[in-house]
Amino acid sequence: MRHPCRLWYRCPDARWAIIELSDDMQEIIIGFFAGYFSGHFGLGGGLITTPAIRLLLGGSAYIAVGTPLLVNIPSAAVGAISYYRRGFLAPKYVLVMALTGAVGAIGGAAVTRFVSGDIILLITSVVIFLLSWRFILAPKERLQDKPQKSQRMLAISGLGIGFLSGFLGLGGGFLLVPFLNLVVGLDIKTAFGTSLAIVGAITIPGAFIHFLLGHVDPQLGLLLVIGVMPGALIGSRVAMKMPGQWLRFMFGFLLSFVALYLAGFEILQLAS
Repeated sequence: MRHPCRLWYRCPDARWAIIELSDDMQEIIIGFFAGYFSGHFGLGGGLITTPAIRLLLGGSAYIAVGTPLLVNIPSAAVGAISYYRRGFLAPKYVLVMALTGAVGAIGGAAVTRFVSGDIILLITSVVIFLLSWRFILAPKERLQDKPQKSQRMLAISGLGIGFLSGFLGLGGGFLLVPFLNLVVGLDIKTAFGTSLAIVGAITIPGAFIHFLLGHVDPQLGLLLVIGVMPGALIGSRVAMKMPGQWLRFMFGFLLSFVALYLAGFEILQLAS
């Protein structure tokens, strides 16, 4: 059962009236905001669509995990292209992490059939919260390039991030951005663009597995995609004009807020 969504507006005669949004319009608007945050913060959009499907649209925990992966693909692609055109993407990190990440995503998605959907979302919220504070407390000065990471390290990291992406129903950007920024040493904007390119590849097999498991609502996914694509384009362009330090702190606090909100809802669901 989806929850009704209403907007207040003021009539010319100073009276207040209500517009009730249709289900389709709600989903397109949610997609737009998911795309915006995807492009702005180098994520796949699942950090917005997963709680939105669960909390605002009343979808099941499994649909809230599986459908966002399908939406992540066009969202990540649009954002990555936008960053690439302005030089904020490091191709040398994309191929190896995308290939191993895709393999990991298949395994992670397959494991979800043996675990409660509510438990998956609780794990998601805990991981996101821990990473948010790791990111907020990162050094404030501009990060310099660190020594070249070995292909083996990148491959292993991609495998692990891909597994968590498929298991948690997220694009992997919430792990990739901290890894690329704090471990590899890319500046925050290049980390965003590179993350989106990897996310686009990682989510394809994960989305396919979740679709086979019945965790994807195709109609919902299509409507979200309609909103996601323009949102991702606008979000990426806004981010590239902002100071890097602002982006790091905003990214951390965004993760923290979503994690607490999602965890609180799932705890109430399990307690009821």
